Amino acid sequence: MNLNLFKNMINNIKKDDNIQNFLNELKNSKEVVQEENIGILEKIESKNKLSIGTRNLMESKMEEILKEYAKETIDKGKLYFLVEKSETDNLYITYKYEENDDSVLKIPEIELPNNAKVNSILRLENEKYVLDEEATMEIETRINNMAEEQIKEQNRVLGEYRKEGHLYRVSENINNSVFLWDLTDKPQMEIEEVDFPEELLNIATEGRIFEYINGTYRLKE
Repeated sequence: MNLNLFKNMINNIKKDDNIQNFLNELKNSKEVVQEENIGILEKIESKNKLSIGTRNLMESKMEEILKEYAKETIDKGKLYFLVEKSETDNLYITYKYEENDDSVLKIPEIELPNNAKVNSILRLENEKYVLDEEATMEIETRINNMAEEQIKEQNRVLGEYRKEGHLYRVSENINNSVFLWDLTDKPQMEIEEVDFPEELLNIATEGRIFEYINGTYRLKE
């Protein structure tokens, strides 16, 4: 194909409003599908800087919330919470709770109601899964409220740990999660810093010392 002819075809496509609208709708629909398959904690983590400890604690507390709610609504039957969609097949990893016994199973997408997605609560009616909309909204609210409290607590602790003029030694850097020892305070304390300057992450290796000045960390030469 002639190169100029090909370029003209591309330009005509770009100028065609109908084609552009179709492409935009296709892009938006893909983004919606991807959004539907993101877990609650993943959504929260994408908007907040969480330490490994805070993230693990949130997972534990989310499980407690699910168990507690399942007990509260046991009269409605077994509770099924869609945790995530498998990347390799059309199966949903699902948390199941019934009569003081919880487990994890995989449910084929074909067996789910059309309006079900990750983070949905399902029940069994006549041997078929149905969406419990009220439970889904309630669980999402409880988990978001829990996460907000944990984030506030994390930031409070970090705020108290960061002290003007103090020296901090890097004890570990795990996938850009920087753990620091306060060398100035006695006794010394270690904490995971979630707001370490990105431009310094590549040099924040074990043993390096930084000073906290004017609200940020600077390499101590």
